[in-house]
Amino acid sequence: MATSALLQALTTTLTTSLNPVVGDAIHPTSTDLLTSLTTTTLPPALPPGGGRPPPPDFLLHTQFVVDRVLIPLVVTFGIVGNFLSLVVLTRKEMASPTNSFLTALAISDISLLLLQVPMFFGLNPSVASTDSFKLFVRYYTVIMYVMTNVFLTCTCWLTVAVTVERFLSLRFMMHPRLVCTIRRAKRAILAIFFASFLFHFSKFFEYVPNTDLSSPRPLLPTELSLNKAYDVAMHITNITLATLLPIVALIVFNSFLVYFLATHRRRMLRHKTKAGLGLGGGSSGGGGSTSVDMLHVSGVVIAVVLVFVLCHSLGVVVALNIAVHGRHKIFSDHLFVAFKHVNNLLVMVNSGINFLLYCSISRKFRKMFAAVFCKRFLGKSSSWSLPVPLSENSMATAVSVRTHHAANGYSRSNDHSGSAKEASFVRPSPSNSSAASRRSADHVEI
Repeated sequence: MATSALLQALTTTLTTSLNPVVGDAIHPTSTDLLTSLTTTTLPPALPPGGGRPPPPDFLLHTQFVVDRVLIPLVVTFGIVGNFLSLVVLTRKEMASPTNSFLTALAISDISLLLLQVPMFFGLNPSVASTDSFKLFVRYYTVIMYVMTNVFLTCTCWLTVAVTVERFLSLRFMMHPRLVCTIRRAKRAILAIFFASFLFHFSKFFEYVPNTDLSSPRPLLPTELSLNKAYDVAMHITNITLATLLPIVALIVFNSFLVYFLATHRRRMLRHKTKAGLGLGGGSSGGGGSTSVDMLHVSGVVIAVVLVFVLCHSLGVVVALNIAVHGRHKIFSDHLFVAFKHVNNLLVMVNSGINFLLYCSISRKFRKMFAAVFCKRFLGKSSSWSLPVPLSENSMATAVSVRTHHAANGYSRSNDHSGSAKEASFVRPSPSNSSAASRRSADHVEI
């Protein structure tokens, strides 16, 4: 009896969402507004028309499982995971260009997930039936519609930015001036957030809240959203700048990143062998540890990119079909409506899974996480002020000293040491310690 009543309620809700003139008034959940990067221009409801037959059972089950079970769980886990990631990534020992991008990515993801939380209160029938909540939803839906698109675009381009940063760090490792610094990373992050907000600002004027609670439409379209030229231009621009271009850039730069990561690993193995023969095991140990850290952070970025592409692939398919056949025709098909709900779930998964990727791949992230959250299990003698590891930039300097191809701070101050081992890994003298710290501070990796 309970199952049949639930299915009947879902049937009424979904039928009303497909045809807002028929049935009781409804109020959109988070998934009614969330359509991923690929379908950002979203009408809250289809135009009025004749009655529709009840949706099929597979669509009802998909909507129930995705919207009422999985998305709340994924959002809750994602908020907690991104918060833990922020606590670890913002530690001063973790300061680096890559971690600056990952921190901004966590902020964008947690903002996107927090936007969904107020809508979850509507899952409680007693709350959803109150006029105050209905009115709140109609005003909040406008804000949610715009800011969801803003943070999705930020997440997309931050993923591209961190991939490009890793590519430059590996490709131009021997040229420290060409790689990204923390200052440059912060400027790029601010530019991405500002450009994303500016790009979607016009969406604030596409819909207005419908204060008539007896009407099933939560929002009313404005003249701007009804303008056919504007709608076509925004859809083409969204698909180009928020879907196709970043996806192509991610595939290209991630392919180069994988290639340089593989070749760099082989070079470091050969270098470690030569260092072991010519300089002794002590010097190779530090370089090997640094190489492993660099491989780990590059592996984290590659994993983040792969998860992003996989989670947004369904949205790309939906967007391309919308571009070819039109939005109203696509979402009148029950299969594509089910795809929309699944795509919303995948977007939430993409925003909430990065914490697991960091923990599973990055050794330093796990150590810092234990340092921050597990002190009470470690005894008082343990020191959790992690030393700044040898960076990619300083490692390039060490390699340059050994091969006598470059003259830099380390080589000038240590040419008289008589040992490449001392030139590479001995702590700088007091007179040069501040300069050495500035050189390495911008390149500490996750």
